[in-house]
Amino acid sequence: MNMGRRLSAVCILMLASSSAWAMTFTVPLNMDGRELGMLPVSLSGMDVEAVSESDLKTILGHRVAEEIWLALSSEQKTSENQNRSDGMVSLKALEAQGITLTFDPSTLTMAAKISTDAFGQANVDFGEGFAPFVPSESSEFSWLNSLNFSHQESWQDSSNASYTSFDWLAQFNVGGATGINVDAANYLEISDGDTQVLRGEWTAFYDNPNAPYRFSMGDVESGVSGYLSNISMGGFSIESDYAELQPQRMVGPGSNQELILKESAEVEIEVNGQVIFSGRQEAGRFNLMNLPMVNGANDITVHVTYLSGKQDTFVFTQFYNSNLLDKGMVNYAFSAGVPSVFADAGIDYSNTWAMTGFVEYGVSSSVTVGANGLAAKYGNLAGGLATVGTDWGNISSRVSLSEYDHGDVGNVLSVGFESAVIGASESQTPNLRLSAEFASDYISSPWEADAIAVSYNRYLGNYMWSISDQWSATFSASYFDDNSQNPQVSTTSMLNWKNSDITVGAGLTHTDASEQEADETRYFLTLDWRWNHKKYGYSVGASYNTLNNQSRVDISRANSDRVGGVGYRGMVEHDDNRDRENALLSYTANRVKWEGEVERSQLKSSTSGASYSATIRGNTAIGYANGELGWGRAQAGPFVVAKVHPTLGEHEAHFGVAQDGSYKAAATADIGGLLPLDVPYAVNSFNVSVPDAPVGYDWGQSLYSISPGAATGHTLMVGSNASYTARGVLLDQTGAPISYLQGDLTNGKSHTPFFTNKGGRFYVQGVGPGTYELTVGGKDFTPLSVVIEKTDQRLIELGTLHVKREEENRVDHP
Repeated sequence: MNMGRRLSAVCILMLASSSAWAMTFTVPLNMDGRELGMLPVSLSGMDVEAVSESDLKTILGHRVAEEIWLALSSEQKTSENQNRSDGMVSLKALEAQGITLTFDPSTLTMAAKISTDAFGQANVDFGEGFAPFVPSESSEFSWLNSLNFSHQESWQDSSNASYTSFDWLAQFNVGGATGINVDAANYLEISDGDTQVLRGEWTAFYDNPNAPYRFSMGDVESGVSGYLSNISMGGFSIESDYAELQPQRMVGPGSNQELILKESAEVEIEVNGQVIFSGRQEAGRFNLMNLPMVNGANDITVHVTYLSGKQDTFVFTQFYNSNLLDKGMVNYAFSAGVPSVFADAGIDYSNTWAMTGFVEYGVSSSVTVGANGLAAKYGNLAGGLATVGTDWGNISSRVSLSEYDHGDVGNVLSVGFESAVIGASESQTPNLRLSAEFASDYISSPWEADAIAVSYNRYLGNYMWSISDQWSATFSASYFDDNSQNPQVSTTSMLNWKNSDITVGAGLTHTDASEQEADETRYFLTLDWRWNHKKYGYSVGASYNTLNNQSRVDISRANSDRVGGVGYRGMVEHDDNRDRENALLSYTANRVKWEGEVERSQLKSSTSGASYSATIRGNTAIGYANGELGWGRAQAGPFVVAKVHPTLGEHEAHFGVAQDGSYKAAATADIGGLLPLDVPYAVNSFNVSVPDAPVGYDWGQSLYSISPGAATGHTLMVGSNASYTARGVLLDQTGAPISYLQGDLTNGKSHTPFFTNKGGRFYVQGVGPGTYELTVGGKDFTPLSVVIEKTDQRLIELGTLHVKREEENRVDHP
């Protein structure tokens, strides 16, 4: 607030304090410590009694629900406000609607606080603005090697055994994001002196993310649709694969999740363990739309650190049906080759063949249909599917016909329904699921010579009832009849009570099966206690289940997978069949991750003694891109080889730096670092810092954004010869400072702008040794030559520089 405005307000307060009548003036309105705008208020004595409704609505806007504004408009017509024709609304009326305004006479400001009931809802669309993929510059040839090591020693009574394995997971890219990628897995196993080398899956693939399609050769996986199961085979495949090639695109109808922030906070949103947003948000009610999800249940975790320092973690679960495509979307896959399995000797190819494919089409945002088929050595499959989304739930159906070598035709049909009905949670996850399936002489694997036909009827049902914040119930039932024996029926009912860290459950299971002499009904009670330490990240838990008398006590802390991260787990578990104790400790270094685990296990029915095992595991990786090597930790996928310029000497650069200073990778001038990029075909952003850089050293950007291909390698250099920061003062010929002007420092190779302050002082970052021409724009100043000497100091003092005006050098002629 400027001084004039403050003095005017003080005078008004002085007048108001000596007057009986009210007057109107304007004060700043703050919320969460931030000024939002100027608000007209009505002052009576030393108190504010009313504010301008229209101005308040303009300032707060969507932060307040529309129905609140409507209610306030109606309030103007009540007896309390019927005489107010000045557009003002009382603070009492605002507070009744959940908007609390407080006047501070010492600072002459108003502070606003909105209750959660009055919050308006702001849409935050994570799927908005999908654009074609534009790759970042990458190496024409890159090579990543992820190396895993494991050694285990086992003992029982007087016998012992050892097992050692080395995994070499290699990845190649030729041609960058539009080139060819190769994945190759190889294994070395040593067991009690016997050594064998195994070949895993080797696959070459080419991606076109904008089409999209992925064409693969080698060891491939077939697609899954309807009753088509996944097949590993040696051959080729082509598929749309939206999840990999367009990860930020919503191919199905959008999802929604509500988030309420009671005050300004730092927010981090994770979907299935992947961070999709991190930043500060003001208080309010937010509708998170089109979150990136996978088929089935999705875990949404929101970590909130409020301005007050309080921390909260919200966990939601949403069920996403990726079979329901958006209008006009097409999902497809086709594969052909020789079915394979991973056996004791590595990849083993069968003496048979198969071709399989499917196509699915979004007729509208609520109707998806598809067809699929398989041709194999001994028979064929043909099927279809349909999914219909309605306001009261999703209905899906699948059908398939099988024809085998001997000519018999079988069939299978299923119908499913899922809906969020009475008792659904706040996330509106479907809590009622029903399905029925019928099969008659159906063969699902006609590429096998000894495939067996199956016939059965199956019914499944599940209902979850969220009674209140503390109480919930689950009911499930199944019926199975394969025509060879009496039907099998099982039901489970459970009631849960949760209060803070404690959960208590009680229920029963009932089973009716032909192999039992009588029906079996079992009652059970579960107790669970789980406490998490928010500051240090560890959790302690204990549980007990009367079924099998299973009890468990554990303490654990998840490894952050950042440099210096430590994780551990200690567990004791006992039941009617076995006693088990387990301990694990992991440590994440910059270039290697280590893990150690010990376990004791005792089967109560065994006459042998307890068995013991001790295991040590390690992981490291070496990457090559643009002729540079990086050493660190990375799994298959895109990566960055990070280098440090020699001018930084022994200083270490950190990459993927979080707000708390933790980082994912580090590099020095002697050894390059290796930073994995999380998501191919999407923008990956990460921070860079050099914590102990010399004073004045300019290492370049602090935030990088890279859009990588599936397996591309990228390089990054931190620092350069142009790492000096120069400072000086510019004066004109009269000695007056050259104020508030832009200047440039150029030497033919670089062009670096700067600005002067009121006193003519300026700073220029990112310059190196050499002779520069200094120019100042706007007032026709004469260029000045400036020399920057090579020195170990990175903050260069240029001193006071006098620049002549052009008009002072002119000679007037008559």
